[in-house]
Amino acid sequence: MTVGGRTTAKCADGSRYPVRGDPLIRRLTGADSRDMERLDTSAAELRDRALVLAHELGVDPGTWYVRVLEEGRREGIEPDLGALVRVYWELQRVTGRADLRDIWRSLADQFWSGEAA
Repeated sequence: MTVGGRTTAKCADGSRYPVRGDPLIRRLTGADSRDMERLDTSAAELRDRALVLAHELGVDPGTWYVRVLEEGRREGIEPDLGALVRVYWELQRVTGRADLRDIWRSLADQFWSGEAA
């Protein structure tokens, strides 16, 4: 802090500065870590649940991720993991529910690690 062109002794004392480039919050496990808990629910069950919630919450059925999930369900194929991540992200954004955030983060971990392929 400069007061009248002079730096005060209080600001010159570096030991009081709270941030030194170290993380302020150290996380042991995050959404992108291998230690994240895996989902016990099948992808088909997650897809069906997501489509019901999307309908109940008024998510636009014309969005690409809802269309992809609907088409996959009609054709009886395994759900697209990218579309599942996106629909659960949107549902969490709309509702603010933490359980939905946990689902989309776990699905995203699987998507980015290539486990679904």
